[in-house]
Amino acid sequence: MKFKGMIIGLLFGFASAAQSDTVVAKVYSWDNSVISSAGKTSQTKKMFSGSGAILSLHQLNGINLHKGKSITYKADASGYERFFIIKKGPVSVNLNNQVSLLDRGSIMVVLPGDKISITNNTDADAEYYEMNYRSIQASNAERGKNAGASFVMNWNDMVVKKTDKGSTRQLFDRQTTMLNRFDIHVTQLNEGFNSHPPHTHKNEEIILMLDGNAEMSIANEHPKANGSDVVYLSSMIPHNLTNVGKTPCLYFAIQWN
Repeated sequence: MKFKGMIIGLLFGFASAAQSDTVVAKVYSWDNSVISSAGKTSQTKKMFSGSGAILSLHQLNGINLHKGKSITYKADASGYERFFIIKKGPVSVNLNNQVSLLDRGSIMVVLPGDKISITNNTDADAEYYEMNYRSIQASNAERGKNAGASFVMNWNDMVVKKTDKGSTRQLFDRQTTMLNRFDIHVTQLNEGFNSHPPHTHKNEEIILMLDGNAEMSIANEHPKANGSDVVYLSSMIPHNLTNVGKTPCLYFAIQWN
């Protein structure tokens, strides 16, 4: 019976993945994304939602949190894993009863089963990116626990290393409940430089632009990506980024497998 249950579970997982549209490799705009919900507390823009090679459901939202309001993401051990980047702050973050004041560029990684609240105590809307995801393979709570707890990283505490093209901040490279590897760094790319020659890799990737004006190379396409835009890159698709503006590009590079 136990084996039969496992087979049914796998078939259900494959069916769920099949029902989810694959996320398309392209640039997604914060400004032009469709508002999926709006209320007294917040407004949500769905930037993209679908599946990939590793994730059965992968959803990226843009959240406007209104002044004086708070959003709580309840603990659910069987639910999503979540990742947040602050676009406009500051906000007060309560993660498992630990409170942090986080401003622009700060991040939160929240494993399934953990609770987080985000509060805007300012006189204007706060904004942040909310990434919800679930793996195709069965989640591994023990792997997530052994890799470390949910955490926040304050932008001001991130270590900056100078490079010949600008600078970099290596945030982390670790396992989680949903992912065998979750790797994030931040790059500042000076005017006229490209990130690297066009290349491919197995990992899917998100380029999340905080500042600047870039031209992406995605297969045979060359779309522009500007501050606030998000670029999704599927596995093994040729890509790179060139700073075509007059100021540095600042962006998150997020990979997983």
